[in-house]
Amino acid sequence: MSTQPASSYAGKALDYAKTVDTRPYNAYYERPATLSLLPPLQNKSVLDVGCGNGWYAEYLLNQGATVTAFDYDQVFVQYTRNRIEGAATVIQADLAKPLTFAQDNTFDLIVAPLVMHYVQDWLAPFAEFQRVLNPKGTLVFSTHHPFMDWKSFKLKNYFGNQFLEDEWDIGKVCFYRRPITKISADLQATGFVIERLLEPEITPEFRQAHPNAVERMENNPHFLLVRARPSEN
Repeated sequence: MSTQPASSYAGKALDYAKTVDTRPYNAYYERPATLSLLPPLQNKSVLDVGCGNGWYAEYLLNQGATVTAFDYDQVFVQYTRNRIEGAATVIQADLAKPLTFAQDNTFDLIVAPLVMHYVQDWLAPFAEFQRVLNPKGTLVFSTHHPFMDWKSFKLKNYFGNQFLEDEWDIGKVCFYRRPITKISADLQATGFVIERLLEPEITPEFRQAHPNAVERMENNPHFLLVRARPSEN
């Protein structure tokens, strides 16, 4: 497979799209945590970054938002289009490149669930988020927790930026890891202020769906979530 993390789902996207809504780490862990950080959505313009199978796009639409969604993988793009039946604009685009489809100050909210770790340089997408986001808007994203990847992959240097490969049930997936300090620095460098950091705890639904992982999840942070806003300075 390609060593470009954005292409990790090539040949796997359809299988992943069909199953992700019942995958415990997504459905009962990441999604509830991300939803807890979202502002009111009625009549808001939202950018769904890395739309995957369209679950977030559908949720945002049901809450009264106007949605633009994009993904690197064309299979995910088509799956999302089919899911929301034309109710949102869904585009194939690369998060590592300028978001040429979006004008300045367009969105009230940007949601990027479990997608940032597929990009090596976060300064470029954060700068684009700053450009297309309303000055009063909100950025919410989730990513792999740096500590958990450091521990799971037995890395020597917590403070480094590492390219990692992992074997999932759908096949090999690659991504980047960076420390919390680097995440914070990149947000600050692109004009964002962190409002909240969240290390989610497991939900009752997760306990029921994946009991074998409960002890590990209770003692280790698996994902890291960030809510940020443009700086007023």
